[in-house]
Amino acid sequence: MLFAILQTCAIIQQMIQIKNLTVKNFMSVGNATQGIDFDRNDLTLVLGENLDLGGDGSRNGTGKTTIINALSYALYGQALSNIRKDNLVNKTNGKNMLVSLDFAVGGQEYKIERGRKPNVLRFYVNNEAQVATDEAQGDSRETQDAIEHVMNMSHDMFKHVLALNTYTEPFLSLKANDQRNIIEQLLGIT
Repeated sequence: MLFAILQTCAIIQQMIQIKNLTVKNFMSVGNATQGIDFDRNDLTLVLGENLDLGGDGSRNGTGKTTIINALSYALYGQALSNIRKDNLVNKTNGKNMLVSLDFAVGGQEYKIERGRKPNVLRFYVNNEAQVATDEAQGDSRETQDAIEHVMNMSHDMFKHVLALNTYTEPFLSLKANDQRNIIEQLLGIT
């Protein structure tokens, strides 16, 4: 069974290609848009250097976790932990938060733009905007379902299989039913 899970994880990794991620007014990132280009053939390594006055150069508080939270927010509309959506908006600026993600799955190009204050959710397939019929202040359930269908994974599976962070309860600590749900998603038997 472990081999089947590892094999499925390898297939997921081959299918989803994250190209770039940009953030503005998201958590520790301010009004200047910051971006990361993942569409490279070499390894992308993120190191933090705290250059604030009085900082000792430590690697804490420099925005590394902000990157994975932005990825989670772009894809699922929520951070990895239970941070309220309004608390994701940079506290200094207090508005115009926008996260944009470009990725490819199975030869199709996708782009998600998601923001708060004002609420924004735009989904593009091959550079064509997808029109949602159930717009609810920029937070469309129909659009979110389409994104999750493309990703072929729930937020729980994303947290436990791809994100792997200290905020997520370890897989083996989950209740048996929750473990079963993730395994069934991985194996495509839900």
